[in-house]
Amino acid sequence: MEPRLELVLEFVNTHDLESAIDELSTPAQLAAWMRANHIPADATPTEAEYRRVIELRDRLRALGEANNGGAAPIGGLAALNAAAELAPLRVEFARGAYSLEPARPGVDGFVAALLSGVAGALADGTWSRVKACRNHGCRWLFLDTSRNRSRTWCTMAICGSRMKSRAYRRRRASA
Repeated sequence: MEPRLELVLEFVNTHDLESAIDELSTPAQLAAWMRANHIPADATPTEAEYRRVIELRDRLRALGEANNGGAAPIGGLAALNAAAELAPLRVEFARGAYSLEPARPGVDGFVAALLSGVAGALADGTWSRVKACRNHGCRWLFLDTSRNRSRTWCTMAICGSRMKSRAYRRRRASA
């Protein structure tokens, strides 16, 4: 998996909906997470920057839900475009290849790195494989690597088993 796309998945999954644990519940935690993921963060993000990043995280999860049979998020692409306006990218060329790199450091650079991962996945066709788990309590973002692109749960051993058990119990109760 391309490193920037991996960053997108890790970022969205910092909010574990099932256990209600948010690794990024404060601007200081966001700054620490950025540094831990090799994203320059010289200062703690402002409250406005923090809210902008958290909203982007929620929008990216909603786009993953849409890739897994959910409704397309209202304003999802507009939100990405708005985020892109504040987080410019530059093209960097190297020996027959190119990459989209953040043009600024800090929160804008972090958002630009995330959007670069989304743009790269759109360009190579991988984005349609980025899905949110269909277990509504989980909604963990994952990359569907199945040959026929049919994976619906983050893991069959946990969410898949739970969902199949629930469906079985519903069928038994109605019979």
